[in-house]
Amino acid sequence: MTEEERDKHLIKFLNLITPKELKQNVEKILEEGGVSSHLDDSVREFYERRFHSIIYQHCFKLFKEGNYFHAVFEAAKIYNKLVKEKAKSSNDGFALMMETWAPSGVLKVTKCETETDKNIQDGLKFLSAGLMQAIRNPTAHEPALHWPISKEDCLDLLSFISFLLRQLDKAVYFKK
Repeated sequence: MTEEERDKHLIKFLNLITPKELKQNVEKILEEGGVSSHLDDSVREFYERRFHSIIYQHCFKLFKEGNYFHAVFEAAKIYNKLVKEKAKSSNDGFALMMETWAPSGVLKVTKCETETDKNIQDGLKFLSAGLMQAIRNPTAHEPALHWPISKEDCLDLLSFISFLLRQLDKAVYFKK
């Protein structure tokens, strides 16, 4: 086994066994173990973003292969799936996000009592619905060659979806 193959296996292994709260430390662990010096710049860029663990699980391989379109598509799909599961909803995409994250919806990150609480909740609703409308739907219906996604846009979009996944982690299911 070459050093590069060993490092790939080690990275994959660390991602699988590292507890969620320590995912941010994967790059540091690798560096201390003398592995990160063998990582190419794009892999290092990926790890420096400190994505939600779901992004690592579903998107790392696609990103590393330079398949930015599909990395973003996978992230948007898994976010949709997890919201759907946590909300116990049969809706999908835009409609799911508009219903679920609304101040009257079933997923709450605030108490939705004050104007600020309601604004935060509405903001998550619109950000999530926008993700479905602007990212998931076009990637589902347009060929990758007609809708290219650059590495920089991919990293930014994965960061955005990572933020939404963290909000979903904090969300509480609340049905009146």
